[in-house]
Amino acid sequence: MKRLLLILLMFTGFCVKAQETPATNAGPTRLQTIAASLDSFRRKVPIEKVHIHFDKPFYSLGDTIWMKAYVVIQSNELSALSQILYADLIDDKDSIKTSLRIPLTNGFGWSSITLSDTLLKSGTYRLRAYTNLMRNLGEEYFFDKEIMIGNALPPKSNTTGGPPQKTTAVAKTQVTASPKTATGDVSVQFFPESGTLVNDIASKVGFKAVGNDGLGREISGIIVDKDNNPVTSFQSEHAGMGSFILQPAANNTYTAVIKLANGNEKKIALPAAAAQGYVLSVVQANDNVIVNIQASNSLLNGEVSLVAQANNIVQYAGKKTLTSNSFTARIPKNRFPEGITQFTLFSPDYQPVAERLIFIRINDNHLKFNISSDKADYKKRDKVHLDMEITDQDGKPVIGTFSMAVTDEGKVPYKELNETTIFSNLLLTSDIKGYVEQPNYYFTDDVDNKSGELDNLMLTQGWRKFVWKDILAHNLPTLTYQAEDGLGLNGRVLTNSKKKPLPIAGARVTLLVNIGDGIIVDTVTNAQGRFNFNKFPFRKGTTYNVTAADAKGKKYENIEIDEQIPQPVTIKHLPQDPSANNDFAAYLDESRERFDELDKNGMLSHIMLKEVVVKDKITKETIKEVATQHSQNLAGAGNADQVLTFIDLLPCQNDLLACLTGRITGGYVSGEGIAIRGFDSPMYVIVDGIAGRPLSSVVSSDVSSIEILRGGGAAALYGMHGSSGVLVITTKKGDVDYTAYETDHRTPGYNKPQGLKAYTFKVGYDLRKQFYQPDYANPKTNTQLPDLRTTVFWKPGITTGETGKTSVDFFNADGTGNYRVIVEGLDLYGRLGRQVFHYTVK
Repeated sequence: MKRLLLILLMFTGFCVKAQETPATNAGPTRLQTIAASLDSFRRKVPIEKVHIHFDKPFYSLGDTIWMKAYVVIQSNELSALSQILYADLIDDKDSIKTSLRIPLTNGFGWSSITLSDTLLKSGTYRLRAYTNLMRNLGEEYFFDKEIMIGNALPPKSNTTGGPPQKTTAVAKTQVTASPKTATGDVSVQFFPESGTLVNDIASKVGFKAVGNDGLGREISGIIVDKDNNPVTSFQSEHAGMGSFILQPAANNTYTAVIKLANGNEKKIALPAAAAQGYVLSVVQANDNVIVNIQASNSLLNGEVSLVAQANNIVQYAGKKTLTSNSFTARIPKNRFPEGITQFTLFSPDYQPVAERLIFIRINDNHLKFNISSDKADYKKRDKVHLDMEITDQDGKPVIGTFSMAVTDEGKVPYKELNETTIFSNLLLTSDIKGYVEQPNYYFTDDVDNKSGELDNLMLTQGWRKFVWKDILAHNLPTLTYQAEDGLGLNGRVLTNSKKKPLPIAGARVTLLVNIGDGIIVDTVTNAQGRFNFNKFPFRKGTTYNVTAADAKGKKYENIEIDEQIPQPVTIKHLPQDPSANNDFAAYLDESRERFDELDKNGMLSHIMLKEVVVKDKITKETIKEVATQHSQNLAGAGNADQVLTFIDLLPCQNDLLACLTGRITGGYVSGEGIAIRGFDSPMYVIVDGIAGRPLSSVVSSDVSSIEILRGGGAAALYGMHGSSGVLVITTKKGDVDYTAYETDHRTPGYNKPQGLKAYTFKVGYDLRKQFYQPDYANPKTNTQLPDLRTTVFWKPGITTGETGKTSVDFFNADGTGNYRVIVEGLDLYGRLGRQVFHYTVK
C-alpha cells in the first residue's frame, strides 16, 4: 500500500518513469495527502458489490427462479464483511412482491423464488439485491436486473389437487415492444471528454441519443457555428452513442443539427466553452495508456498533478510543471487492474479540474475453463457427465466457487449479448452511472473491435463512486448501516400499565424457539428495557415465544418486538429492450406445452403447491435423507465423511459439545470445540450456513444433522478455515415433522411446552430448496410422463480444490437439439470466469 501511495509519475516527453517520493521534515506532499485521503475513504467506507447468476433469463408463472449470489469487495475478492444478502422481487408498480434473506458464507450464497400465480401476475419485474452495508451509499449501488415473467399456465388449470380440467388451445405468444417506442421523441446529450470545452483546444466530445423508452437511437448530423458554417459531422455507433473532435474558438457558439432516423431534424446547442482551462485526453494503444494534457497559455508554468485510481486505490500519481501547452505520457497498461480507471487532473492549488474514465481489458487475468463431456452427443434422458478443469492463464489450477445452469436451448433461446454476466456486472455496470443497454455486448464476439464503442460509453455515463471535494475535505458518508454477521431478534420490555408503560431494566427475557424440543436462551434488558438475541439462524416462518420477568419473578406481558424496516423502493423503471421479445415469446410457448402436459396428467398441483412426501418404511437412509434435506453443505447434502442425525442425538442432554464426544470418529474435545486426532486446531463450525458460532451455543435437541468433513476435502471447499475439518450443522425446520421419526427412539417423559403465545419470525432466512433432478437410472423413476424441462440442471455450489478440477452428473430431458451450459464464478483472488459450453441431444 505504501508503494502505491508514493508512486510518482514524472512526465518527460513521451515516457513515464516511476519513483518514490521521499518524505520531508515538513510532512507529506499534497499529492501524498490526496492519495492518503482516498485510502482513508476506502478503509472507512468499504464498498461491496453483488452479482447474481440466474438459471435462465426469463420465466413463467409456475416456474422457480434459481439464483447464486456473489458478494465481493472492490477488488472483486469475495467479501467476508456481510453474512446476509437481501433480495427483493419488485413489480412494475414498485411494490415488493417477495423478499428474501439469503445467508452468505465467505461471500456467496444461493436461494430461489417460486413464482406463484396467486401472488404474481405476468409483467416486467426487477430483482434488487443488496447487503445492509450497501444501504449507506444508496440504491444506485444495488444489483438491479429486469426480469420478464409471463403466464404460460393453462387458463383453467386446477392447482388444488383435484382431477385435471380440459383446456383449450392457445395461440402462439406475441410480445410487443413498449408503445412508447412509437413516438420517435429523442433526447441527445453531449459530454466533453474531460468535463469542459476550452477555447482553442481540440477536445473529443461524446454524445448519447436516447428514445423515450430509455434505449439508444441511431442519429447523425453536423456541428455548425454561430454563422451556420459546418464545422464537423458525427454518426452514432452502438446504442445511440458516438463521439467527434471539436476545437471551439473564442466568441463563437456551436449547435448540433441532428438528423433522426425518421427523417426529422433537431437542433441542440453544445455546452459553452470556457475561456481558459485544461483538457485531459486519455486513449489506449496496444500495451499502453496514453495521457495527453493541454492547457491555455495563461496557465503555463504551473504545476499540475495527475491521479489515476481504480477500486478506490491510487494506481498512479504524478506531477509536472507545465512549460508548454501540451505534454504526453505513456503508462504501461498492465499496471492497472481490469475494469474502470478514473484519471483526475488537479490544478496547482489541488482542485480537480478535469476527469476521464477509461475501461481497461486484461484478458490474461480471466480464468480458463476446460469443459469436456463423456460423449460426443447424447440421446433423450441420457446421463450426462461433464468434467471441468479451471486454471489461470498460466495453466495453474485455481480454488474457487462456481455455479452452473444447463438449459434446453430450443426451449430457452437467448442471445449472449443480452445476458447479465459476472464480467459485465462486476467490471462495468456496478461501477458506472445509469442504465447500460446490452452490457454484455462489450464482452462478446470481437471485443477488440468494440473498444471504441466501449470508450463512447465511458465518455457519456459518469462516475458515481465519490466526489473529490468530499474526499479531500474528509466529508465521508455516515455509516448508518453496519455489515451484518447474522439475523437477530430485538425488542423492549415494558410495565403492564396500559396508560403509560415504562421500560423495565434488568428483566430476564427468555426466548423459546419452537423447533423440535425447542431452543431456550435468555438475556437481560438494558437501562432502556431493550433486549437483543443476535446471530441466531432463524428461518422465515419459525415460531417462537418470548417471556420476561424481573429478579423477583414478576412476569411482564408487555413485550414489543422490533419490526425490521425494509429498504424503501425508489421508483425506477428500467428500459425494456425489445430485442429479447421474440426469445421470450418462444420460451412462453414452450412453457405452455410443458404446463399443459403436467395439467393433463394431474401433476400441475405438485409444482404449484408444497409437495408432502410420506414414506411407508422408515429406514436409516430415510432418516439421513430427512435430516440433511435442508443442509447447506458445500459438498452437497449428505455428502460427508460421517453424518449424525437427530436420531443419533436423542440420548443427549442438550450439551452438544459433550454429546459429540465419542460419536465423531477420531474426535475429542479441544477447548470449546471438537478436534480430529492428527490436527492441531478444532474443526470449523458452520450452523445453517453461518460460520463461527460456538458449539456451546447450539442445543443438541435443535439439531437435525451434523455432517463431518475431514482434511483436504474440507479445505478445498472451505479454504483455510477447513484445513482441520468442518462440522456442518443443520437445525430442525418447521416444514418437517421430526416426531414422526422420533417416536420409537425418544426418551420417555418428553412434553412440549403448553400455553405459550406463539409469534412468527417474519424476517428469518429463506430455505434453500433443492433443485429437482430426475434419476432415469433408477428403475422406480416414473418414465411415462414427458420431460419438457427448460432448466435441465442447476448447481450453485460447485467448488474446485487444489487440483482445479470438478465434475457434475445429470440427466437430459426430452428436448432435442443444443443444450447450453453456462458456468460462472471466481477464485480466491477475485479473478473472474465465465464459460458457455454446448452439447447435442439427438
